[in-house]
Order: sequence, then C-alpha cells, then structure tokens
Amino acid sequence: MDGLSSREQQVAQLVLEGKSNKQIAALLHISLSTVEFHLKNIYARLQVSSRVELILKLRESTVAGAAQPAENRDGQSSSDWSTLWKQAVAKFGKEMRRMNVVNETNPGQTAAMTFLEAVRVCLAKYAQFEGRAGRAEFWWFALFVTLLVSAFQYVSDAAAAVAMISVLLPFLAVGARRLRDAGKNPWWMFFLLVPVGGIIMLGIYWAQPSAPPPDAG
Repeated sequence: MDGLSSREQQVAQLVLEGKSNKQIAALLHISLSTVEFHLKNIYARLQVSSRVELILKLRESTVAGAAQPAENRDGQSSSDWSTLWKQAVAKFGKEMRRMNVVNETNPGQTAAMTFLEAVRVCLAKYAQFEGRAGRAEFWWFALFVTLLVSAFQYVSDAAAAVAMISVLLPFLAVGARRLRDAGKNPWWMFFLLVPVGGIIMLGIYWAQPSAPPPDAG
C-alpha cells in the first residue's frame, strides 16, 4: 500500500476484508461520503477503476499476502462472490433432486408447498409466465430472493446486484403466475415500475387467495 496515507491504508485494508462502504464508515467513525472520497483517491493512486480490481491488486502485494489469514477469518471478499454463488446453487441442486416432483394438477398442493419445494418449482419455471402459482409458492420464493440478496449484500453491493439479476426473471415469472391465480391480470406486474405505491399494491394482490379457474363455472 505504498503511496497511501494512513487513513487510506485503513480503508483499503477494510475493503480487502470484504467490508462495505457503510461498514467501513461505521468502523472508522467517518461519514459515508468520506469513505467514498478516500476510495476515489485510492483508485487513482493504485491505478484501478473498481473495487474488484483494487482487491486483486492489494492481494498481489506483500502487505495483502500478510493480511490474507485475517481476511479468511472475517469472511469472503467481493471477488469470491462467484464461488459462493456456485456453492449455493450446488447445495440447492442436491436438495431439489432428493425431493419428489410436486403434483401440480392438485390445486391444494401449492398451499402445502414447503420452502425448498417453492424454490425448486420457481427455478424450474425460470421464465414461465403462463399458469398459476399459489400464495405459498410465491411468498416462499420471495423469502428466498430476500435472503439470497441480503447474504450477498454482506459481501458487497456488486455481488448483491449480480444475485438480484440472477433471480429477477423467475421472481417476475412467479409474480405474474400469482396474479393470475388471484384472479388478476398478469400485466399488473408493470406497476413494479411505480415507486413505492406500485410494490404496495402488488403486495396486496399477491396476498389474495386463489380465485376459481375461469372454466370452473
């Protein structure tokens, strides 16, 4: 970390340990804007353009090599998000293969759907907007998305963004199926574009009980 001030070295070390800007500000008792100011200076002095490049460059240095054991104790850095994601997917894949296929022809089956069953079904129907989805299927998967993004948020904002993008399409698909199951038009999903009010209105619709099929008489 030659060429960095003592404060910049502290910020760089915390970045190397996988801390977010908010965590760095809290640990150093400085404002978030001050952290961002120090990061800009660090990027310029070390000739990098992103957080990932900074971590990789610090790891190549002698100081970064000495700091590696502490990093392993404190958690994964943002450059390791892909490994964490693959491990998570592999774990869910093994669990999903052990479960029996949900009998989707039984309307009552979705009501008794478990968390892992909901995740399996929604990922299997990755981009399927047709059909119906019960409340259990939708809300379990919504919980999965929340937990997944929150876990990666602890690593870094970039990792959380990648995780959110990965599950955005199946979330939109199950949201559309849930609206149809509740007797609403799936095109209501466009209200997600409306700030605050849109998600509140959709939340109310998603919470509605299943409506009888159109041909149920």
